[in-house]
Amino acid sequence: MAAKLFPYLLLAPYLIAFVIFLAFPIVRGFYMSLFDWGIFGPREFLGLKNYATLFEEPQFWQAFSNTLTFTIMYVPMVVILSLVLAVLLSKKIRGMGWFRTAFFLPIVINVATATIAVRWLLDSEIGVVNRLLAMLNLPTQSWLNQEGWAMFAVALVSVWSSSGINIVMFLAGLENIPQELYEAVMVDGGNAWHKFTKITLPLLRPFTLLVTILSLIRALQVFGEIYMLTQGGPYGSTTVLTYLLYEEGFTYFRFGTAAAIGVFMTLLIAVVSLIQFKLFQEK
Repeated sequence: MAAKLFPYLLLAPYLIAFVIFLAFPIVRGFYMSLFDWGIFGPREFLGLKNYATLFEEPQFWQAFSNTLTFTIMYVPMVVILSLVLAVLLSKKIRGMGWFRTAFFLPIVINVATATIAVRWLLDSEIGVVNRLLAMLNLPTQSWLNQEGWAMFAVALVSVWSSSGINIVMFLAGLENIPQELYEAVMVDGGNAWHKFTKITLPLLRPFTLLVTILSLIRALQVFGEIYMLTQGGPYGSTTVLTYLLYEEGFTYFRFGTAAAIGVFMTLLIAVVSLIQFKLFQEK
């Protein structure tokens, strides 16, 4: 009897944490989304009215569009850049450990600290970036106050701050690739490009899947960079779903509507992740 219970005892800590920190918040959020939930609790049962009202709001669809725009900007950049840097950092040369540390450091920097530094760099008047452009006789930009540039700037900051952990995952995959395979390619007359396309990319497929899914989830949940850099502006061009949820819940205290946005985002992330798994399995 004890032997049968032992595996469940090993799983118990994870299951308890899963119920408390994941399952219960999801169920609680869905429950709240069914009510006109104010700052003092539920007022009236609405059923799916919060969802219907939400889907009729142009602001919601603009936030959804902004979220997709950010995702399209961020995910390819961070996956490709992380992969290329991981391949370069996997080279066995002296002092490579310092370079690996330098690329990983941004992941341990607080979002608020990083964004304050970025705001100083991108300031339209005293920013270092604009000063460099002026020295090169190139037009300066109001990076965080123009609709097109603001989202791109946020995406670049997110890529810089999150690529470190992706590089570590790719490096773990590269360490597991037998060197004999690369040697075989060289014997057959292959070059560095052949090694990368015929050996590295196919064998890194599981790691690429993991990095892509985690990057998609991060993109759909981006908040700190938006809040600190643009606060949804200019003119709502960087108001993503998470920031809209924040406004509904903690500015207007419409917790029922905020919960509905959260449920929608949970379903969106689940669907996108399943599609990614399906695509990689087919390949």
